Amino acid sequence: MFDRRLGAAVVSVLALAGGAAHARSQPQAKQTLVELAANARAGRLVLANSGDAPLAAQIRVFAWTQDGRDDQLTPSNELTPSPVIVQIPAGGEQLVRLVRPSAVAPAREQAFRVVVDELPGDASESPAAVAVRMRYLIPAFVRVPDAAPVALHCKLESASLACENTGGGGAQLRGTRIVDRAGHSIEVTPGLLGYVLAGSSRSWPLDAAKLKTVGAGTKLEVRLNGEPATIDLPRAH
Repeated sequence: MFDRRLGAAVVSVLALAGGAAHARSQPQAKQTLVELAANARAGRLVLANSGDAPLAAQIRVFAWTQDGRDDQLTPSNELTPSPVIVQIPAGGEQLVRLVRPSAVAPAREQAFRVVVDELPGDASESPAAVAVRMRYLIPAFVRVPDAAPVALHCKLESASLACENTGGGGAQLRGTRIVDRAGHSIEVTPGLLGYVLAGSSRSWPLDAAKLKTVGAGTKLEVRLNGEPATIDLPRAH
């Protein structure tokens, strides 16, 4: 199983200790999301290199599920990258196809994470340098026709925010804060909190001390799939 701590990440940096940072190649993912229609046989992901040296990268795809607390990533052959290894020249781009085994519509929305790892560079580079390598984790979804809309239900537990999505499409949460009836609020995160996949549940740890500062009538204010939304937020008993 893939390290589940990476499930919520969009991009991370892997560094090998040594000396000063060294990153002449600069991989970039041109998309933050890949969506495939229900009957599509393949999707497209464009990778770029904005640096002044060529780079190599490996692409892997993992099935993405949730166990109520964390994201779980497991190897999958339901979406296959082609090619698996890419060589991108300085200033160039590379198209990667994400191929399904058939064009049959899935019974429910399928969620994946596409993992793009920059591979080690020229071994002749100075051993005193730190080899800075990028990793992108890009959400990919195979949608279903006439899916039920997102239906997000959240509650406050002792020191966590727990959400369940009973709808037919994934819910992306950004710009999240908790507000009480008196107008007191605590910010959970100004950026991306994460996803609650269709028919799944997910929770995030919160600062218990901060939670004590909000009173009754709590609501969750959030950008839900890019749109502002307010959700009732009862406390679990």
